[in-house]
Amino acid sequence: MIKHLRIILFATLGLSAALFTVSCDKDMSISLDNDKLDNLLVTEDDTLTASVATLQMPNIPTSGTSVILVGKISQPTTGSIKSTSYFRLNPAGITNDIPTNANFDSLNLVLVPSNRRIVYGDTTKLLSISAHRLTQSLETKTIDNSLTGLPTPVYISAPAIFGQQKFNYATEALGSVNFRPKVNKTDTVSMRLNDALGKEFFSKIKASDIAFNSASNFQEYFKGLSLVPAETNTAMIGFSDTLQVRVNYSFIGSDGFKKNGSKVLSLSERTLQYNHIEKNVSGTAFAGLTTEKPIESSATSGVTYVQGGSGVVTEIKFPALKEFLLQPGVAINKAELEIELETPHTGMFPAIPNPILMLADSRVAVNYLRDPFGSDPQFGTYIVGNNTGVKGKYLFNLIQYIKSATEANAEDKSLFLTLAPTMGLGFTPYTSVLATENNKPKVKLNIVYTKFK
Repeated sequence: MIKHLRIILFATLGLSAALFTVSCDKDMSISLDNDKLDNLLVTEDDTLTASVATLQMPNIPTSGTSVILVGKISQPTTGSIKSTSYFRLNPAGITNDIPTNANFDSLNLVLVPSNRRIVYGDTTKLLSISAHRLTQSLETKTIDNSLTGLPTPVYISAPAIFGQQKFNYATEALGSVNFRPKVNKTDTVSMRLNDALGKEFFSKIKASDIAFNSASNFQEYFKGLSLVPAETNTAMIGFSDTLQVRVNYSFIGSDGFKKNGSKVLSLSERTLQYNHIEKNVSGTAFAGLTTEKPIESSATSGVTYVQGGSGVVTEIKFPALKEFLLQPGVAINKAELEIELETPHTGMFPAIPNPILMLADSRVAVNYLRDPFGSDPQFGTYIVGNNTGVKGKYLFNLIQYIKSATEANAEDKSLFLTLAPTMGLGFTPYTSVLATENNKPKVKLNIVYTKFK
């Protein structure tokens, strides 16, 4: 046995020794209080490689996020992604106090950009959105995996509306608007809706019609709206669910001057506001990607990607990790996953700023990679690239994860690089494409360890 041993040892797996040079000028430094050096074996191992694939997670909840995501973008590598948003309206607070001499003026949908500042794509061109009347009631769905025996994915915590679901709406638009989305501004967007519908609303309010007495009555009369992006759009924007539909009118006051008024409908039942997400990867290396058909990186020249909204993830495995850890006398001091990015930090399509890793079993996400010795999901450290050719990268602490690599059925377990539900899984189009080298994704597991004879 070695007594009073103090070791600073750096060994890198996956050609990653450079990561640790900032800590020490040499690969290792050993200080012993005795001379029994033969009892210590120092090794470097570069045979641990990553197995990487692109995978489509099923049933991404996109409801109740407070973000109305609308638009369409296209990228050569990952194809296109399009979002149509659906919601109900609520007449709460509307009363018949409209002057008898009032006349209807207009019906307007007023949208406010989300405070999350979700603007993605080419904003130099006009974004075109149209509003349509729903012809089918919105309702949540419960995922039941009892027949398949598979666990419910960790990102599904309650009944929801999922991104692949679609509800019917009228073909004829009630109104449309063209505008240029601004990244750093929160200017409202106002869309004038059909006058005939506005006059109908106005008349029913003046008549104290039962349709405007409660949210449920209004739902029977008017099922809601969908915001549909034009196919020619080149950007996506997230609006807040604090929208308004304003029934505007004017009248002559007792003083003889013209006055204006309005009755306001707000969004009803936030849990039923959702974004219908459609991805199209035809013509790309990911053509045919479905929940049943992952695509290995060997079939895409090493290219993989991660995308919010659609739920596309990069799956990562280390097939040789279990064997490495089962070596006698190996003590792991540090384990860090390094993922290099092709997608830059700036531009029209910047990389995901706050990724996480989900723990998957048989390709079903069952948990989150947690903070070391903590309970919160771990967000990857994002090291931004620069203009001199240094690419950005994500870093994750895997010291807790590798402890499970020696468990039974460890070969069925993997990591999903993705976004947290609270940070954009169901309401952003953010996309990160991983960097490649020699037709392989640049994914490395860097381990600091000591090994005793």
